[in-house]
Amino acid sequence: MKAAKFEHHEPETVGEAVSLLESLDELTILAGGQSLIPMLRFRLARPETVVDINGIDELDYLEEDDGYLKLGALVRHSDVQEADVVDERYGSFVDTAPLVADPQIRNRGTIVGSIAQADPKGDWGSVLIAHDGEVVARGPDGDRTISADELFLLPYDTSVEDDELITEARVPVPDEREGSAYHKLKRKTGDYAMAGVAARVRLDGDGRIEDAGIGMTAVDITNARAGEAEAHLKGERPSAAVFEAAGDLAAEESNPESDEHGAAAYKERMVSVLAQRALGDAADRAGVTKRRATP
Repeated sequence: MKAAKFEHHEPETVGEAVSLLESLDELTILAGGQSLIPMLRFRLARPETVVDINGIDELDYLEEDDGYLKLGALVRHSDVQEADVVDERYGSFVDTAPLVADPQIRNRGTIVGSIAQADPKGDWGSVLIAHDGEVVARGPDGDRTISADELFLLPYDTSVEDDELITEARVPVPDEREGSAYHKLKRKTGDYAMAGVAARVRLDGDGRIEDAGIGMTAVDITNARAGEAEAHLKGERPSAAVFEAAGDLAAEESNPESDEHGAAAYKERMVSVLAQRALGDAADRAGVTKRRATP
């Protein structure tokens, strides 16, 4: 099946793109196209207009600046895999990028596009949550910053307005004693997550957990934060017992549905296990070695 007819626009600046978003109806934005192209092909999406932002060179950057790791809207999954700036300090990024689909999609799909898609099975939304990240949306009135906790509303629905374009995703540059990780359960290589957990741990000078972030994938109607599990970790010394308790709390905060891939109770158990593993890796990368969970 071929896509239905649509108008195709190729703006060369962010300003041009925003003007199109403001003036046109029934449109969609094309960056990597990892989700949009199949939807067009099978006519699950039939927009009147496609605004292709691939010609906007100013959106192609991956850098540390002003206290943030900043990813422009055209940064591909493979760019993260190859970037020198993304090292063990950004362990969750190192873990996540190779787990996205297959090499062809990683070479074209974008981080920001994945976040904007707001698929609860998408990996990057959980990473953004765990790192207390945010996105920058450009609209007719200028830039607006939206935190990860305010971004995801429903499956495939965000708080970004119709006349706004997400130009950047960013996370704070980690402290020296901070580590992060991402683990997910999938049926086979390249699949969406059946369950996934991103974790971040920052230690104080005494070796206690000063701050923590936990984002969950595919176990609620959106990527979700495990706030009670985060609160449990603060002030504790990293240990297998502490991580087990946090994993159990994260499982209680999840809300998976039973489907052909597994029962809800099984997925909750996997949230606990994945959270313990991710926290263990995050602690390792923060400078503390801890045993991780087994199923």
